[in-house]
Amino acid sequence: MLEVKDLHVSYGGVVRALQGVSLQVPDGKVVAVLGSNGAGKSTLMRAVSATLSMHRASVTGGDITFGATSLAGLDAARTVRLGIVQVPEGRRIFGRLSVEENLRAGGLGARSKAGRAASRDRVFDMFPVLAQRRGQRAAMLSGGEQQMLAIGRALMAQPKLIILDEPSLGLAPRIVGQIGRILQAINAEGTSVLLVEQNAVMALSIADTAYVLDLGRVSLSGPADQLAADDTVRQLYLGHTAVAATAADSGAGRHAALSRWHG
Repeated sequence: MLEVKDLHVSYGGVVRALQGVSLQVPDGKVVAVLGSNGAGKSTLMRAVSATLSMHRASVTGGDITFGATSLAGLDAARTVRLGIVQVPEGRRIFGRLSVEENLRAGGLGARSKAGRAASRDRVFDMFPVLAQRRGQRAAMLSGGEQQMLAIGRALMAQPKLIILDEPSLGLAPRIVGQIGRILQAINAEGTSVLLVEQNAVMALSIADTAYVLDLGRVSLSGPADQLAADDTVRQLYLGHTAVAATAADSGAGRHAALSRWHG
């Protein structure tokens, strides 16, 4: 469905944020992108959703295709019409608007009133708490409820691919698990998911495939379950310490992992 080929992105024509990144999101799958702060995760999402220009950044090389369509030169509105919708980091709901008004804003591009109503009913079925608080100002919701609203607003556009940038950020572990189950349910209904996360435990538990970004490059990639079992990933992202690991062994293990899973 989505293919990123040898993507290079820079900010202000000076700072190189992505250097030759390639990845694929197959139709109907969940793909996770992991990495620490500054690795280039958000830049990658902005490139796919055509919002780089809002951050004074631009693609300087490579290509992104969605199906048979190149995204080069397209604006954010056009990518949404193609079926790509992003849930930005920090939720970014409209706090002064009600829950239902937020959802209505997400469905502005729907082709019919009946389509908007069907999407809203789907969101309310998926998030009963939003149905209960449909008239409440969004700013009055809890952090977890605001994240549900942000996801629901994206679903109003009936996306083929939904992109989520750090959906677990600032949420309690119980809510993080709930968000993970919600993403699995969305995927089970036929929507592909591209998930950018620092919470590797949640991301790898629901993803089919994962990529690890390190300083703007793909350093590891492969099936999510295999990456979750890899000693290098466990040490760097899952908080585990490999048995009998030393500093030298860690370096050797990273080299071996790169050889096995390099994208």
